[in-house]
This record gives sequence, C-alpha cells and structure tokens, in this order.
Amino acid sequence: MRVIFYSLISLFLFIRCGEDINKNDRSLMSVDNIVVKNSDVYYYVENLKTPFNVLFLSDTHFTVEDERGQEFYLYTQRMGGDFVNPENYGITNGREKSLMASLEKAKNSEADLVVLGGDIVNFPSLASVEYIYELLNNSGMNWMYIAGNHDWHYEGEPGFAFIQREKWTQSNLKPLYQGFNPMFRSQIIHNINFVVIDNSTFEITEEQLAFFKEQINKGLPIVLFLHIPLYLFGHDIDYGCGSPDWNQQNDCYYKIERREPWPKDGGSEITFQFRNLVFNSQEVIGIYAGHVHQEAVDFFSNKIQYVSAANYDNKDVLIHFMKAE
Repeated sequence: MRVIFYSLISLFLFIRCGEDINKNDRSLMSVDNIVVKNSDVYYYVENLKTPFNVLFLSDTHFTVEDERGQEFYLYTQRMGGDFVNPENYGITNGREKSLMASLEKAKNSEADLVVLGGDIVNFPSLASVEYIYELLNNSGMNWMYIAGNHDWHYEGEPGFAFIQREKWTQSNLKPLYQGFNPMFRSQIIHNINFVVIDNSTFEITEEQLAFFKEQINKGLPIVLFLHIPLYLFGHDIDYGCGSPDWNQQNDCYYKIERREPWPKDGGSEITFQFRNLVFNSQEVIGIYAGHVHQEAVDFFSNKIQYVSAANYDNKDVLIHFMKAE
C-alpha cells in the first residue's frame, strides 16, 4: 500500500489582479496549505476565484520507428530495443497507452493544462515525435512540453549536450513546442504562473535565468516545471541541477549512454544562481520534475518539490487548486 503524505505549510504571496495593476494595488493571495495525498497535490488558496486542475507527467519513454530512422539505427538500439529493428517498423513499444491514460485522466478532471516534463520519447526519431504530437493534438487539451535528456539524445552521436539539444529541439522535436521557445515558456491561468524551463543538460543558461527573473517580477505565484530535479541534500546525483557533486568524477552514466562526460569542474555559476533563486523566492510555491523514475516529495522553504514516478508505469501527478475555506 502506498504511503499517504499530508503536510501543511503557510505561504503569503502578493499577486496582480490584472495585467495593468501596479505593485501598490495588489490583493493578498495566500496559500493556506498544501496537501499531498497519493499522487494528488492540493493547494488551498485564499482569494482564488475559480478552482482548477493541472496534470503533470514525465518519462513515458515511448518508441516507434520507421524507415526514416535507418541512418540512426546504431544510436537507438539500447533505448529502443527490438522496436527499432526494420521488421518491427510501425510497432510501438506500448508505452503510449500510459500517456493516453494520463490524457484521459486530465480530460475527465477538466484540467486546464497538461505539462509534459521530458523523456516522453527515447530519442528524437521523427516517427516517435509525430506519433506523440498526434496524440496530444487530438486530445483537445492545453499542453506544454519540455525536453528531457533522452528526448534529444541519440546515444553515440558525436557532440556535446548543448549542441545536440539545440540541433534536435530545432528540428525533429520542434512540433512539440507549438511555435514557442523550446528553452522556456509560461502560461498564466487564474492568476497563477505556470513556468517550464528546460534543464535537461543539468544546467541553466543565462537566458533562462533572465527569463525566470522576469517571471518573478510579475509578482504572481509560480509553479515551476523542470526535467531534472533541483539538488536537495539527502538525494543522490540524479537530483543534479545545482548539485555541488555534479561533475565528471561522479558521472557514472556517460559510458552507458555513449555521450560526453559531465564537465570536470561541475555546474555553472548561473545554474547555482538559478537554484538559489528558486529556493529563496517567495513567489515559487512548487517545483515538479521527473528524470529519476521514482516518486519523492520534499517540503522546504515554504514550498514543495514533487518528483514524479515514470509515466510508463502509469504514473502522473494531478495538481488541484482549491478555494481555501
């Protein structure tokens, strides 16, 4: 039986009631408490006018291949398995069923937004991306997508992570961004700012940091979505964004994944600044991530970091925004 977590924290946030309201004319919005129950999160919010839901999922690790993937065959065998063999072209690995179930759950709960937090596909094959795009496009749901470290990675393809990510997010993965910037995006729903930032290289760029500062300056409560969890003491290296231990010496995956090792000197100063800004910002009320394939919930600094289990195991997180009594 799964353990049920209950935790209450108090936050006080000032938010804008309209686009043109100045800082001296904000109404007080308070998050009275946050309750985590099974795989649902409940925010009880003072002055929330309309209750609503958001669904988050990560790590579907879907594969289907066709003739267009032949030139990448040597890069896809570990993650794709038998499904990348020519005799299996057009046959999926079955994991789309988990995504379809999550989309149906979102629809049944009348979710205002679905956030896909990366590693939705095992590598950026056109067949896989087109299949996922059709599922999302036909769902009728409002959705945002950020890449994970597998979405843009052909194992064994030469090039550093930032170069590979740039190449594939601007080509094969491009339809999943619906015309928006692949590195960051935000949507404001009922005066709550939902922000996605691609940290799939474990690092944050200067442009991403500047974008996040702009979101904070809006004065709205922020729910932040990443692929890699932010470093927290007590977790392993998979919580690597902003970790002091993220460096070449501790990279135990690069040979398996056939990629360049992490930098010898570790993460950038920009990445550490970003982590500190997120943790110290009163606007941030939640961080949601994936990557590790195991559920974990941490409460700290008047906020929550919820790491979702893998969607391929039929896992997702339904986030409820409720009126406080």
